[in-house]
This record gives sequence, C-alpha cells and structure tokens, in this order.
Amino acid sequence: MRLQISPKFHSFSLSLALLFVAFAGHAQGIYKWVDAQGKTHYDQQPPASDKASEALKLHSNSSFGGDNNGKVRATEYNADGTKKIPKDVQEMARGLERALKKADPNEVPLDCANAVRNAQDQADTALEMSAKNLKDGYITQADFNNNAAKLRRAKAETTVTSCQVATGRDRAFYQCMSNGNNHFSACVK
Repeated sequence: MRLQISPKFHSFSLSLALLFVAFAGHAQGIYKWVDAQGKTHYDQQPPASDKASEALKLHSNSSFGGDNNGKVRATEYNADGTKKIPKDVQEMARGLERALKKADPNEVPLDCANAVRNAQDQADTALEMSAKNLKDGYITQADFNNNAAKLRRAKAETTVTSCQVATGRDRAFYQCMSNGNNHFSACVK
C-alpha cells in the first residue's frame, strides 16, 4: 500500500501555528534578529556573526499572558471561547514555523528505523502540545479531536516497513527524516 505522507502530516495544519508556539517552550536556543530591511527573523541558529541577535527567554508553558519581563496582559477570547494568541506570540510562531520548515542541507543515508523514530517522536510531541493547548484554552475540543486523530493515523502508518518500500515523495520524506535535525514539516514536500 502506498503511503500518503503529505496528507498525513499536513492535515492537522489547523493548529500548526499553536504547535509551533508550544514547541517554543521546549526549544533550546531560539534567536531573534532584525535584518537590514527591517524584517524580524527567528531561528534555532544564531545569525551570521555580522548581525546582532538576542537569545530569547521562552516560557515553558503556553499561558501567553506574560512576557519575558514578567508583565501580565489581559486575556482576550475568540468568538468560539478559545483564548486569543497575542500578536507578538503569533509573530514568534510564524518565525519558528519558517525555521522548522528549513531542512538541514546535510543529507544523511536513508535509515528507516531512525526516520520512523524521528517522525513518531515528533508526532507524539505534537499530540502533547495539542493537548496542552486544549487544556490551556487555545483550541477547541473538536479541533483537538480532529488534529489528534490525524496525527495518530499518520503515526500508525509511518512504519519501518512502509519506509523500506517507499518511492517518490514518500521515500524523500523518510530520507529527510533520517536526519535528526529535521522537523517533519521540513520533510513534507
């Protein structure tokens, strides 16, 4: 049976931005800098040495009510009752999303066991973060159920056997996931 990677790992995109924000609490070494054109960048790697950067202190929870200076902001709500994500947090999430979508240019040999472990571990993390976002009020139960079902299905279908027989886009996905530096969002094309 041909594995359909793209629908599996892209289909939960409804709360992908929230997941990237949630990953921020677990990320190590996120850097922020502004380029010559005034555009703000976020990345796991510091910028080239000629650019000044700021290592960000990231909160380990998804209670977006505070900032790095300990100031507390009022919680706002969406029409569906979920909490609104502050604009600066949305900006950071977009930056993290862009960074996670960049594949490591160093290709490693296909290693099905490692590729599957990486994909499944990341799916587990996405499930945990989605559950935290539900608990903290940033997504609805229906969104969580929808995303969790898709992630669990994708995880169940991502196996060493499917990797070993994969061709085309599916093989490229497993090849990319063989590199432990890549996030599955960088490997889905």
